[in-house]
Amino acid sequence: MKYLIGLDIGTSSVKGVLLSEKGAVCRTACEKFTYIKDGRGMVEIPAKSFLNACLSAIRHLAEGAEGEIMGLCASAAAGNTLLLDGDGEPLTPIINWQDTRVTTEAEEVLGKMDKDAFYRQIGWPFGGTTFPLAHLSYWKVHTPKLYKKAKYALMSTEYLYHYLSGESGISTSAGTPFFLIDQKTGEYIPSLLKKLGLSEEMLPKIGRCGDRCGYIMKERETDTGLPAGTPLILGSFDHPSAARGTGILKEGQLLLSCGTSWVTFSPIMDREKAAKKGFLIDPFLSEKGGAWGTMTSVPSVSAHINEYVSRYIDNSDKAFKTLSSLAAEAEKGAGGLTLNITEAPSDEKVKGYEKKNIARAIMEGVVNLLKAKIELLRESGIAADEAVMVGGPSEDPMWRKLISEMCNMPVFAAHGQSAGAVGAAMMAGIGAGLYESEEDAIGKWEEK
Repeated sequence: MKYLIGLDIGTSSVKGVLLSEKGAVCRTACEKFTYIKDGRGMVEIPAKSFLNACLSAIRHLAEGAEGEIMGLCASAAAGNTLLLDGDGEPLTPIINWQDTRVTTEAEEVLGKMDKDAFYRQIGWPFGGTTFPLAHLSYWKVHTPKLYKKAKYALMSTEYLYHYLSGESGISTSAGTPFFLIDQKTGEYIPSLLKKLGLSEEMLPKIGRCGDRCGYIMKERETDTGLPAGTPLILGSFDHPSAARGTGILKEGQLLLSCGTSWVTFSPIMDREKAAKKGFLIDPFLSEKGGAWGTMTSVPSVSAHINEYVSRYIDNSDKAFKTLSSLAAEAEKGAGGLTLNITEAPSDEKVKGYEKKNIARAIMEGVVNLLKAKIELLRESGIAADEAVMVGGPSEDPMWRKLISEMCNMPVFAAHGQSAGAVGAAMMAGIGAGLYESEEDAIGKWEEK
């Protein structure tokens, strides 16, 4: 039996799967990250702590293999940044994409930018205060000596690859949140590198999803449980990885990815259709003649749900089961209670309502936010007749039922919290030569 390891490096944890070549999930892993926050916008994770969580997940998965592991691939909710010295040792902690310490540093370093033109080049809008382009500007302004000492400027996934293989590569998909890569040409933007004082030698080598990046080094065998020479394969951003893992590959299909943020992912052939509306754009399968990907997002929705649920429903480890069961007891419309969960909870607003109606209103409030995104897609000519849902909430039938009813489409679940990791394993299989393409992988999985 041949196996593949796929990692989905998310915001709160790293999830992984050990996948058979026929597409069966043989083992899963999940290791949580611990962040350091100072209440003033700092959101960091020590580099070694991040590394240890990823290595622990890899070891656990490797222990479940009863045959050869053909490759490892990591996809990620990218946008986290760190600097390394010439020996590959961290000079900084990893700044998370949710960090808000940056104010005007990016403008100070980069100057005034034509934001629309830059968006069309990169595929994502740049607000100037978050993601690696902002982090690099911050270090350049505030820690110039440290910044000049750096030999590598990487995101966290590329740091993992560098540690495992001594090589650092990045796909155009994973590289989109780096904000340094022209999405159409697949190359670094020289004018940005010049302003930042970076050379291409300091940055990951750009490739395509499914390309080989390097191989596990001999000295990393104990860390990983993998033999030296195991291929490392370039993965993608997390949502297009989940789309691959669930077979969402063609225009007219829709993925609902429900994690830290709730995201819609739609394959589209015409990139301009997404660009006109300012949607997030991913290269997806375009480099092989297939679809681009476009995303809309309800940001950080899980944090808002947690706030409402812990305040009004339950704060135990069974809180979300309680939320779902209570909501199922209530009638549609929650007895007239409507909640916008992006707003601060109001005790006065829920006063006098039964707990079951509060639960229903919380869930309906979340779905209404998602529904607005789906309707925006439809208005833009990006429509689907059904959806596949992934992430933790997809494992709860009540969430699927509400989304189906309120968005007027069938909603199916696939791979739950493991969808992104399954997609990464698929790309590992492509890079290892087990599959010719995503479509070939899906076909072979369906044969099992």
